[in-house]
Amino acid sequence: MHGLINRSIEGFLRDTYGDAFWADVAEASGIDARGFQTVRLYPDSISQALINQASQRLDKPETALLEDLGAWLARVEPVRRLLRFSGRSFVDFLHSLEELKGRAHMVIPDLGMPRIRVEPGGEDELRIVMPDCFNEWRSVMAGLLRGMADDYGVLGLISVEGNAVKVTISHESFSEGRGFELGAGPLHRDEGAA
Repeated sequence: MHGLINRSIEGFLRDTYGDAFWADVAEASGIDARGFQTVRLYPDSISQALINQASQRLDKPETALLEDLGAWLARVEPVRRLLRFSGRSFVDFLHSLEELKGRAHMVIPDLGMPRIRVEPGGEDELRIVMPDCFNEWRSVMAGLLRGMADDYGVLGLISVEGNAVKVTISHESFSEGRGFELGAGPLHRDEGAA
């Protein structure tokens, strides 16, 4: 697993449960509590051990913990901004997920992002199909989509079903979404400045 993924797990556990909790999980997982190098590859077993140990200590199912990780990622401002560039509406954002693997590969070639396919489901429903990946990716994606739905102000039901994440949109303008601008706005010049 890419070090960036392990750093994300570490950041999530530290931010959400505190440094002492992270240190306990790291020790139980047999890793150095100082964390991970972002560009290094680590055995998948390390990521799995971190999630397993955290899940046990919290008495929380691993799938729920991974969904919380995905929702946390959607609140990390640099990640949120990158995701919001993908569409003016939540539906646009969902359709752009098919491009996510290619975009990630351009920046981090060995990240190991799974292939994503967006398919229509029933009325007001899309399926985010992730056919060839760890089940954990689907749980993280479900949490990320919940976080982004909130960010866009959309009311929807999001659930993992088999090899896909099902998104049923109940109300596209349920609440006011978080503000998002591509830039800080036009530069204001003093009058008389050339």
